[in-house]
Amino acid sequence: MLPSVSPEHPVDNGKLQAILMHMRRSFISGRIKELPERLNAIACVERLVQENQERICDAIAADLGRPVADTLLAELSVVIEEAKTARANLHRWMKPKSKLMPLVLFPAHGYVSPQPYGVALIIGPWNYPFQLLLTPLIAALAAGNCAVLKPSELTPHCTQLLCELVPKYLSADLVQVVAGGVETSQALLELKWDFIFFTGSTQVGRVVSAAAARHLTPVVLELGGKSPCIVDSTADLSVTARRIIWGKTLNAGQTCVAPDYIFTPRSNVENLCRALEKTLKEFFPDGYRRNENFCGIVNQKHFQRLEKIAEAHRLQLRIGGKINVSQQLIEPSFYLLERESIASAPIMAEEIFGPLTPVIGYDHIDEVISYINANEHPLALYVFSSDSKLIGKIERETRSGSLNVNDTVIQLAATQLPFGGVGASGMGAYHGETGFNAFSYPRSVMKRPFWLDLPLRYRPYTHWKMWILKKIIGYKRTALPQ
Repeated sequence: MLPSVSPEHPVDNGKLQAILMHMRRSFISGRIKELPERLNAIACVERLVQENQERICDAIAADLGRPVADTLLAELSVVIEEAKTARANLHRWMKPKSKLMPLVLFPAHGYVSPQPYGVALIIGPWNYPFQLLLTPLIAALAAGNCAVLKPSELTPHCTQLLCELVPKYLSADLVQVVAGGVETSQALLELKWDFIFFTGSTQVGRVVSAAAARHLTPVVLELGGKSPCIVDSTADLSVTARRIIWGKTLNAGQTCVAPDYIFTPRSNVENLCRALEKTLKEFFPDGYRRNENFCGIVNQKHFQRLEKIAEAHRLQLRIGGKINVSQQLIEPSFYLLERESIASAPIMAEEIFGPLTPVIGYDHIDEVISYINANEHPLALYVFSSDSKLIGKIERETRSGSLNVNDTVIQLAATQLPFGGVGASGMGAYHGETGFNAFSYPRSVMKRPFWLDLPLRYRPYTHWKMWILKKIIGYKRTALPQ
């Protein structure tokens, strides 16, 4: 039985190949083929989280400076709910689905049976180091796959804990953890996996997709992008401000579906800003403290990137703006941008992934829709409005991975809804049954008995056979276009 690899000793190519071969043999042996084995594996993932909540919270605090409440709410509860949903519904998801066969195939019986791909590689990001590895792992195990997990090197405490806990709760025949840096990820992508699941940036997603294409390996990419937030004049600004601030300050904005920028009517800009400012004071009456009530920025590189954006827009600052270099803390900040200037604004150039938010006034909703459609399709689109016609117009005329009306980020908690992007924000989706389907392929099965074997289908095709066949298929002679 192969041990998980510790973060301090990244594996070489030979060991990676050995892990893959070991997992493949385990899969072929049927180690996780039947329902009881799958349910047990999912229960083990749930136990891993339930029994180690304090240690997980401590590891995330050490890596990200995230408060315990945020980790419990936005990370651990999601994994637990995903596991419970899978265990409650897996027997139904696994059932073959009968399909009606055409008359010419009578008395055939057909059905579609969901089958596992085999050995899946799951590459996780740093911003939610447990949730975004273990949630797809639950889907992989539910579908009957073995899996190799690659956590991010940017969260070393979390990676070390995963390397310790996964072998304790899950058989090494089913799940392995491989730790290491970029070189390890590149080496893993050189191997021929049966399925790859990646969560991370669009830039790295392209690399993963290209690597998967070399082996014709199916892949799910959960990426990101700039998720717009539209607040129209009919929105309840008090509720709107609370829900925007909650979504934006969760993990200090280091969330792939955090509201990235806000569009609101010009006449509504000041009212919205006052509501946002008031809410920030209510949420953080004693200021911002790493680990206690606010999350830090993951590392110096990302902190300096956000610092540079903030400095470029200091003259447009409306709310916030304080920066604590020693703790890598950035106060939630809002900037007023003119609609005409956003094409060249540094804050609009790429996904912010931090607690900085531009607010942009608009004259007509069509210009907002045109701007959203002219850019890459977002992972999430948020609309705050009481106008059902406006909401319907935005739903019809835009594209995004998800559309959330009158809230932000919370759609991730709905295991009944698929989560995924479109275009540059992702490929494929998961959560609940959608995750089970993502890690399965539909195998078509047709069965025919021996007792009816009409000579009609066999050669030679005589005149009377052709006449009957044409009648059956509804063939009609038509004149070809000249």
